[in-house]
Amino acid sequence: MKLQLLTAVAVTALMVAPSLATAGEQGWYVRGNVGYGSLTDMDLTGDMVGRLDGNGDIAGSVGVGYAFGNNWRMELDGSQLWNDLGAIGGEANTTADLRLRTGMFNIIYDFSDFGSWVPYIGAGLGVTDSRLNAQAFANIGFISSACPNGSTVLSIVNCRVFDSESGTAWQLIAGLGFDISDRLVWDTQYRYLNVSTQAFEGINNVGGPANRTPITTLVEDAGAHMVLTGFRYRFGGEGRKVRTTKYKTVYSAPAAAMYACADGSRAASLSACVPSVTCWDGSTAASASSCPVQVQCWDGSLAADAAACPVQSTITCWDGSLAYEQASCPVQTYVQSLCANEYRQEIIYYNFNKGQSAETREKIQRILDTATNCAVGNINVIGHTDTSGSAAYNLGLSRRRAADVRQELIRQGVSKAIITSEGKGETQLFIDTGDSVKEQLNRRTEVLISLTETGVVN
Repeated sequence: MKLQLLTAVAVTALMVAPSLATAGEQGWYVRGNVGYGSLTDMDLTGDMVGRLDGNGDIAGSVGVGYAFGNNWRMELDGSQLWNDLGAIGGEANTTADLRLRTGMFNIIYDFSDFGSWVPYIGAGLGVTDSRLNAQAFANIGFISSACPNGSTVLSIVNCRVFDSESGTAWQLIAGLGFDISDRLVWDTQYRYLNVSTQAFEGINNVGGPANRTPITTLVEDAGAHMVLTGFRYRFGGEGRKVRTTKYKTVYSAPAAAMYACADGSRAASLSACVPSVTCWDGSTAASASSCPVQVQCWDGSLAADAAACPVQSTITCWDGSLAYEQASCPVQTYVQSLCANEYRQEIIYYNFNKGQSAETREKIQRILDTATNCAVGNINVIGHTDTSGSAAYNLGLSRRRAADVRQELIRQGVSKAIITSEGKGETQLFIDTGDSVKEQLNRRTEVLISLTETGVVN
């Protein structure tokens, strides 16, 4: 019912719009906007349940469209919004975040007779690609109400949904443009996005990995409010603008001598300018035949004659390859540093109660580069935690983090035969603290790499 009401309001506004005085330009345009987007409150139903509070983060949108010259525009639009939704139902030991990517077809109407300011409204229909990452976990003796029923008080419960789904979406748009020039428009807009109910798959651990069962949760009433600003660039011709009123059509021609020619003079139109071209050496001439004579040198550069070309010679690079100059040799410093020592350690630190950190990808890539270019004998992944939480929970958390790193290395091609993982929990602190202390230097996963020989082998 809400969808039908909103759609009726938008269609009514668009039908009334043509009776107003209008002005517009015809042609293709591109648009880019960034700003702030906030998800609305929504519910998880099905197996994993709970209320999710809306939150805000950076949003962006790009589009390409066509203006018909009668105030109407059509547009293909893509946007993205990724928000951390915090706890599920306000419950501790739960987290959730949702990413929305949309592809929409928009119909937009521009209002005129406001000078350089052009307000507009529009509506869009399309598809969305949504990714939900939600999990609830608990220690022995405590069960998260977000997880499915059937667990016992002696179980270690960890239910998680990490899945992507596609669905339909619609949006309403209201915006304001300002003509900076004939081609460039400052574009600011508000949009409300509504996404259809989507089902996401996950797993429920009851007592450990051996008791995993599949679960399904639904995201209902998902929507977003976004305020975006950016620019719209029009590719339309530089001819006259057309302003249409309810009673007659008025044509206004460009002012005389308004175009700057390439030679610095001004003319009533570009076709009235004296023809000129930019030559290969940066100079200008009336035609290409008037440009200086050129030859192409061995290295692809251009010169007035062969004698002006660079002298051709080669050097031998550190890896045995040939190049015409030292700067063209392969870079070796980074790879050599990875293979220089028999033993090396990479450390991944974590934010509190998170499964990964911003630096995880960089550290994983360094380990992968080592495995590709060096003689790696074995890799040992060891997880550690701080003293916040119980010792049993921290031991399980350290093992999961270490196992995640091992699985990612195997997924990207490292042989599983040379990788081991283990968790130490809070037993080997980097900084000695008291119990229940949050210390980031203790929340870490150490990756110990042993080489059978030093130096680059691949």
